[in-house]
Amino acid sequence: MFSSNKVSNVVENALKSNNRVNLESAENSKLTLASIFLGVLIVLLINILVGPALWNNVLRRLVPSLGKARWYDTLALALLFGLLVPN
Repeated sequence: MFSSNKVSNVVENALKSNNRVNLESAENSKLTLASIFLGVLIVLLINILVGPALWNNVLRRLVPSLGKARWYDTLALALLFGLLVPN
């Protein structure tokens, strides 16, 4: 997914761009920030819509002892994996 270091660098650069004289550089930083924000929203939306279906229909067949997952269960699992596995 997105590493927190990359996101924080983009946010920091976008905030610094407000103080820059070079308008082209400022616009590029803002565009990059908006792109990352949109990408994170798309990943969250896909996880919310597809994650529980994959868990309940596929993974439960492979491991019958697993319980039924709700949308926030798969979102929390994705967050946990994102924190545990660095990019």
